[in-house]
Amino acid sequence: MRTRLNHIRVITAAALRESVRRKDLYVALLLAAFAMGVELAFIRIGLPGLTTLLRDMTLTVVNILATMGCIILAARQLPEEISRRTLYPLLARPIRRTDVLLGKFLAVWLLSGLLLGALAGGAWLYLRTLGMGYGPIFWQYVLLRLLSFGVISALVMTLSLLTTPGATILLGAMLTLGATFFAQSIVLGYPASGRGLQFVLQWIYYAAPHLDLLDLSRKTAYNWPPLSAGVILTLAGYALAYAGVFLAWGAARFRKMAI
Repeated sequence: MRTRLNHIRVITAAALRESVRRKDLYVALLLAAFAMGVELAFIRIGLPGLTTLLRDMTLTVVNILATMGCIILAARQLPEEISRRTLYPLLARPIRRTDVLLGKFLAVWLLSGLLLGALAGGAWLYLRTLGMGYGPIFWQYVLLRLLSFGVISALVMTLSLLTTPGATILLGAMLTLGATFFAQSIVLGYPASGRGLQFVLQWIYYAAPHLDLLDLSRKTAYNWPPLSAGVILTLAGYALAYAGVFLAWGAARFRKMAI
């Protein structure tokens, strides 16, 4: 067990260094700075009273950029290792494919967390200097977004073993950024459906991960009171369970792949 944990640690560290070297995260930070600059311009040209709207817009920027950063990082990990043939020296050693997958997953999750921390921290400071700061629920928003990135990382890495990198990024964006719209569409279409279709829609609704449950951006924009510790723990368990399911699926697929 100690040897396996050491293998995972080394793979995670190597993936972190490689991802930082590609400078993908810096692009997201620059885009966030640009978007917040545009918001500041809106304030100066005559929109000073829309505090809630600006809070919501800022968190929307954070959500989109951090989520896309997580998707791109996850989609590139294993396919690039395979295409560049740098995976073969790893597998030639007594290292399990599952350990490679876990190491890559942890690297993506950590990098996504760093990106989220930088973007959310910048948003917090930015609005605080404008006198439009967030309440205590902001820190719960950050925690739940971080947990959602565990689910997204596991899902996208599994998709990357099933399809091409471009299709993985597209599917990942559709399944994560469009998760709320998808869930609402099922709810709206359910009453008008037949009994058989209702059964299918109900099964899909409860089986699919509801990432919208892990998004408190709207509540944060309106400065709702913080959620109770029990609710946070329940949502954390929900996120970790789905991340485990997707990782198990990815590990099963990775073990069967002919590389």
